[in-house]
Amino acid sequence: MNKRPTLQQFIIINLINNIPMALVMSTAAPLLAGQPIVMSSLLINMLLAFIIACIINALVPIPLIAAGFPKLFKLDPQSTAGKIVGNIPVCFIFVAIIGLILTYYNVRIFPIFIFAFLATFIPLYIICFIISMITAPIAFKAVFGREQG
Repeated sequence: MNKRPTLQQFIIINLINNIPMALVMSTAAPLLAGQPIVMSSLLINMLLAFIIACIINALVPIPLIAAGFPKLFKLDPQSTAGKIVGNIPVCFIFVAIIGLILTYYNVRIFPIFIFAFLATFIPLYIICFIISMITAPIAFKAVFGREQG
């Protein structure tokens, strides 16, 4: 994606990408930590994760990172290998930021929340990586009429 998306495109991309990510992170994190899922907490965590993901998308040049990282390895960002490699730093950014904030929000005890975050980071990263490999092409196809990102 060479040009900045319109507000409508930005909203559609965020809805398609961020709702599944927020749902997965909000349900998988407590399960990975051996905690029960409480519906009121789940809804708050999903809303927070969605809002944080939208802020990240607004402030961080995610499309440039997704396209630029594969080029470091001389890969075409639109190839399957390029999309996989481009997704590595993108998922890291989202899982690190959202994971830290949600873990702090739910644990609220320093430094215990750091250990809780570290304990769930890798499994959440893998899950979110897979989810984003599914949702990103759907989002870009919905917005631009072709597979991209």
